[in-house]
Amino acid sequence: MAVCSVASCIVAPSLLAADWSRVGVEVQRAKQAGAIWLHLDVMDGLFVENISFGPQMVEAVRRVSDLFLDVHLMIQRPDRYLERFIKAGASQITVHVEAEHDGGVEQTLRRIRAAGLRCGLALRPETPLETVLPYFGLIDLLLVMTVVPGFGGQAFLERQTMPTLRAACDRRHAMGLNFDLQVDGGIDARTAVIARENGANVLVCGTSFFGAADAAAAMKALLGQGAGSGA
Repeated sequence: MAVCSVASCIVAPSLLAADWSRVGVEVQRAKQAGAIWLHLDVMDGLFVENISFGPQMVEAVRRVSDLFLDVHLMIQRPDRYLERFIKAGASQITVHVEAEHDGGVEQTLRRIRAAGLRCGLALRPETPLETVLPYFGLIDLLLVMTVVPGFGGQAFLERQTMPTLRAACDRRHAMGLNFDLQVDGGIDARTAVIARENGANVLVCGTSFFGAADAAAAMKALLGQGAGSGA
């Protein structure tokens, strides 16, 4: 099995689980714990049931941080809002293959890339991998959702999603590509091990990071370092 090394694995704390009344402090806490990415989940109440925040939050975080801002658009019409998130300071924008795109998924990905950002593509747990295969040569990251998107704190869907992740890892290797494989949902010290064993090298974590009393220790556990890591 391809297991990502600690050196190459990235933990991306999800701002959805942070204390929004202290966003600047929470962002700095993540950085001090060793985070180099922040994950920002944008939800519109249409593509998913929940509503989170929009480009204004991305802009606010950018003003107080130089971290890599990994913006995940869980919205029905991502193509119509790209420019707002690009202007707000996103470093990478990930859109869903299941969303609506006026010019198609490929055009949306190319627009993100043309703006100088990294582009990602996401799929829900129930979406077949074959749906995203045509775009493998266009992406910098594939996000395999490990919970039903829309709410934090859900249980990790191992049986439903790890075969998809493993197949994506194998197909990426067969095609000679090197885009990142990201997982999001139910990631803690125990499930991070499972995700890494199946090829993931970017781990989105919410409650397991921002809910921890010691964020630095939580980071080490998620990376499989030290006691209590689950490795």
